[in-house]
Amino acid sequence: MTSAVQGVRNLAFVGHPSSGKTTLVDALAFALGVSPRKGSVTDKTSICDTEPEEQEKGHTLQLSVVQAQTKTHAWTLMDTPGYQDFVGDCHGAMVASDVVVGVVSAAGKVSQNLRHKLEHAARLGKGRVIVVTHLDAENHDYDALVTELDEVIGEVCVPYLVPDALGHAFSRVESIVAADRNGWKKNLMDRVMDACEDDEMMNHYLDTGALTDEELHLELPLSIAKGSLVPVLCCNPVSGVGVDQVLAFLAEYAPDPSFFQMLDAAGERIALDPEGALVARVFNVRADPHVGKLCTARVMAGQIGAHDAVVGPHSAGKPEKLGGLFRQVGKRRRDPIEGAKAGEIVAFTKVEHVAFGDTVTSAGKEPRSLAPIELPEPMVALAVQPKSRADEQKIGEALKKMEAEDPTLRVKHDPDTHELVLYGMSDLHLQVVEARLKRRFGVEVSSHLPRIAYRETVTRPADGHHRHKKQSGGRGQFGECYVRVRPSPKGSGVTFTDAVVGGSIPRNLIPAVEKGMRDIVSKGVLTHSQVVDLDFEVYDGKYHDVDSDEASFKMAGARAFMDAFHKAHPVLLEPVMEMSISIPTECAGAIFSDLTSHRRAHVLDQWTEADGRTTVIKAHAPLSAIQTYQRDLKSQTAGEGAYTLKLADYSPVPAQEQARLLAQIGRKHEFED
Repeated sequence: MTSAVQGVRNLAFVGHPSSGKTTLVDALAFALGVSPRKGSVTDKTSICDTEPEEQEKGHTLQLSVVQAQTKTHAWTLMDTPGYQDFVGDCHGAMVASDVVVGVVSAAGKVSQNLRHKLEHAARLGKGRVIVVTHLDAENHDYDALVTELDEVIGEVCVPYLVPDALGHAFSRVESIVAADRNGWKKNLMDRVMDACEDDEMMNHYLDTGALTDEELHLELPLSIAKGSLVPVLCCNPVSGVGVDQVLAFLAEYAPDPSFFQMLDAAGERIALDPEGALVARVFNVRADPHVGKLCTARVMAGQIGAHDAVVGPHSAGKPEKLGGLFRQVGKRRRDPIEGAKAGEIVAFTKVEHVAFGDTVTSAGKEPRSLAPIELPEPMVALAVQPKSRADEQKIGEALKKMEAEDPTLRVKHDPDTHELVLYGMSDLHLQVVEARLKRRFGVEVSSHLPRIAYRETVTRPADGHHRHKKQSGGRGQFGECYVRVRPSPKGSGVTFTDAVVGGSIPRNLIPAVEKGMRDIVSKGVLTHSQVVDLDFEVYDGKYHDVDSDEASFKMAGARAFMDAFHKAHPVLLEPVMEMSISIPTECAGAIFSDLTSHRRAHVLDQWTEADGRTTVIKAHAPLSAIQTYQRDLKSQTAGEGAYTLKLADYSPVPAQEQARLLAQIGRKHEFED
């Protein structure tokens, strides 16, 4: 791989589903000579979409890295999933790239999906380029699409390549530098000069209003790197028309790593020095059936050799020797290489204590860390249960491997419901996880919506009593308790008060009364839900010199507590979530109505963003009403809506809903008749 950083091109391709990202990467790989034939998503011959789930759905579901070496350039093309459901891979690729290439179909609109991704790229300080595909589609209007890009992404979007005609008449692309159209060349020069650091050139431009083609070409990479220009290119990857021109533009003008300043987690600059200490960030992890754990990393500084030892944040300072370095060509082909230098992207194996987002350094060198990769929190939950004893034995290790390679998958054991719960970005995300569990690890699971962890409490004081008496020959059991429960302030937990006077219950048996109560508190009275926020007071009782013992008073305390609890007007408390929902403004009315009419939600605030194109709704809604909200929001907004959740509070369940829940999940205690 070339050591000249000026020849390095690290490109992440992003966009909405069906925009043509994968087809474009396949076409570029063919043009670069690393693929013997141009792959096709439709024919299932793409070098990027090789997973069975991808071929079945016809969409990219995992990051694919395609690398090529030419005489002048070292190329890394990263094909990312279009669905927001798999945004973790997309964010990892954007962090590792220098330029983010947004792909948009001429047959569609500029989606919020694309806007969000390009805005994220801008926040990361990456250069941005847009490629328009499907130029042979009927009824498309390239000029109108450019206007829409200008409105949605910003006036920094200026065409550089344009089609010669529309629909089936389209046969080639042209540069506006050679053949100006709609005054776009002047716009291009204005955006380029917004980033110019040459005062003499700037003054000359202000005086003349023009740049020579040589001056324009010289300044283009800097303007892209600084974000003052987002050039719009176009091609038809299926037929190949315009692909060579897009590749030539990226080779000539896509900024290389030297245009960007890199900082570590402490805000200190990382010098792009191939002779310095190694600093590399892992942005993708895969469990490969042939080589084991495969990590893909961007080398920020220094260089890495095929058999070097590296140290990561989870290796406890112990170096791990690499099992080799590789250049990747899609998901199935890996070409071994001897080394990689600053600015380059490389894959390595045999390092077990490295995870997504980790920074690795050379053994014996001062460790250095980078800021964590920004990821959304997974919002959709699914409880899973192994179907067989064999599945039960394998599921733990399988999920551990899948969680390691999927940064937006969370696996948790819920201590309240005792369920194994997977948290993902969507129903589709979790369906793919289930399919991979079965295909890759031979683990089959049954799944269902997780049980909601309700809480139980009381709303007024009440007294309770129970006499436990059992005689079955020989020594019997006897214990009698008089107790009282009363509500406590929210968040105070369950407290125990000993108000017994006169020795009606011996001191040594009082703890047994409390233990009986706390056993019920942990198990629930009405349902299998934890009891919260009340005070339990034992104030009287009776005992027998021979038959009374700890077991007797534990039982008496438990049943007396339940007697008082039922008399104290108990209520179920349900988790109420704070929602922040981002939707296209034209969908706001329907979403607002759905929240308030069907989901018992309380809207707290509402505002618009992105010049009114996006509406954000902030609301509180019970978890029980929004467990399937992701699929409903996706349907109502044509996949453009997104939301976040966090626990806001616990609130009483409405009386009618509580009656339904108790009929459905009400519990029967083991000592009840």
